[in-house]
Amino acid sequence: MAERRVIFIIPGFRQHPKNKAYQEISKILESEDYFPILVKIEWKKSTVSENTEYFLKLYKKIKARKKYILGFSYGAMIAFVASTKVRTSGLILCSLSPYFKEDLSNKKKESFSALMSYRYEDFTKLNSSNLAKNIKAKKILMLYGSQEARSLIKRVKETFEQIDSKQKHLVSIRKTEHEIGNKRYIESIHLAAKNFL
Repeated sequence: MAERRVIFIIPGFRQHPKNKAYQEISKILESEDYFPILVKIEWKKSTVSENTEYFLKLYKKIKARKKYILGFSYGAMIAFVASTKVRTSGLILCSLSPYFKEDLSNKKKESFSALMSYRYEDFTKLNSSNLAKNIKAKKILMLYGSQEARSLIKRVKETFEQIDSKQKHLVSIRKTEHEIGNKRYIESIHLAAKNFL
């Protein structure tokens, strides 16, 4: 495996690597000579920071000449945070979730459950602007659907601007909502693997 291009695929919140979309993405990446590793995240009672630490243990175990990370939604948050701690050949952030410190509203935390309060506290420690300045990826690709929530599109565009890299690319996927299994989304990932990474 050391000579292969490994790509880690981190699913979205409460999604599983066995979901059809991730299986399809895995096959497409394999056809482009990548070695996909589908990451199973234990979402129950955990935070993005804890999920990131879990992922980094797996990332460091795998020895490869080139390592890439692809994440969707919450999975993109994990990929983003992880890329500030380890060097990667490439980072693909698909529909980065708007749950960073800058995105949080002034909601009264009293209305939160204990688990939501725990997660909220974690979000307050994730400053997108600071994280963007510390990315260690050689190439960065950010994708989002043109019909996704305005808050998500705003987060993606702001983060893209904050990343200081000459090898970064932003793609808006037309007529697409928050759905990585959408045909247009999968085609965009395929084109990225072929031409950008």
